[in-house]
Amino acid sequence: MTQLLKDLSSNQLHRSVKPPIFSCFGDIALAIGENFEKYLMYSMPMLQSAADLSTHTASADDDMTEYTNSLRNGILEAYSGIFQGFKNSPKTQLLIPYAPHILQFLDSIYMEKDMDEVVMKTAIGLLGDLADTLGSNAGSLIQQSLSSKDFLNECLSSEDHMIKESAEWAKLAISKAISV
Repeated sequence: MTQLLKDLSSNQLHRSVKPPIFSCFGDIALAIGENFEKYLMYSMPMLQSAADLSTHTASADDDMTEYTNSLRNGILEAYSGIFQGFKNSPKTQLLIPYAPHILQFLDSIYMEKDMDEVVMKTAIGLLGDLADTLGSNAGSLIQQSLSSKDFLNECLSSEDHMIKESAEWAKLAISKAISV
């Protein structure tokens, strides 16, 4: 993790390497579960900064749009892996402070309307992971979210089977979180 964090901070590393590094955060969190706690204070601010940067990046051309989608997907996969890694752990409370920023990130990428299908599937999956892991702690936040309901409905009516399947699971997780 230390080396991955250093690599992300390096100006010499080509930008195309950064999205898979973020995805790797999620893989590590899934593998070590709540033991990822010692990396939260380093990885979450890095993910938040990258998420903010990705929402303020103007996609002037197809290459930039493709890179932005790749970056967003890496960030979303990292968050998803972290939330799944902490699921059913007594330490899930550690993730609550990050939920509002994640929902804001999901709102902003939904509002921009330039996400590809991969990002859409990963984003709706993360919304479900957030609800599934944090339960009632996420329910009220999701209800306050600007576009979660619209995003969920759009994904539920998608012609892409994978997006629709992820959205159905997210809907179930959100329903449970709100009803608790």
